[in-house]
Amino acid sequence: MGTGPSPRYGDAGPRHAMTRTITATEDTAQSLRSARRALLRAYALHVAWFAGMCAFAATHWNDDGLRIAVLLTLLTVPPVLRRTVRVHRLCRAIDPQARTLGRGPVLLITLVLRPFESGLVLPLKNLWACRRLLRAIDASQQVTLDRPCDTHEGDTPGCRGRPDGTPPLDAPPGP
Repeated sequence: MGTGPSPRYGDAGPRHAMTRTITATEDTAQSLRSARRALLRAYALHVAWFAGMCAFAATHWNDDGLRIAVLLTLLTVPPVLRRTVRVHRLCRAIDPQARTLGRGPVLLITLVLRPFESGLVLPLKNLWACRRLLRAIDASQQVTLDRPCDTHEGDTPGCRGRPDGTPPLDAPPGP
């Protein structure tokens, strides 16, 4: 039974006995962070327009204004879904078993539900999975920085010492 921190779930516990190591290149992780930020921005815009549309409908605004609000909300759905699929692809490039929704489920759910619901629900699933994956990547990089330096030629920032036990070159003189 695994009792250490799980890179996939971020917490310890016997129910997550099977853990796997997540490896990502710095370029892939940076692309995932960038895609996540873009999805968050598009999602925030969509939620704002959706809330505005609901407010216009609740206040019984005139028909033309309500039609414009619905149209603007519908225009924000495709960018959200496109960015949702991009985050899915990047998450799956890092972790093939990531629990994200790709193009097929996005199209199916958009056709079965209304576009408003798919634009509100589907990105949350991928944002949540992306957040967990990025936390696991950050945790694995932090563990890498805490181990002793591997080289003898120069010291790296954050290095605790050399493999032979001598202090790093930039360490302050001790007593």
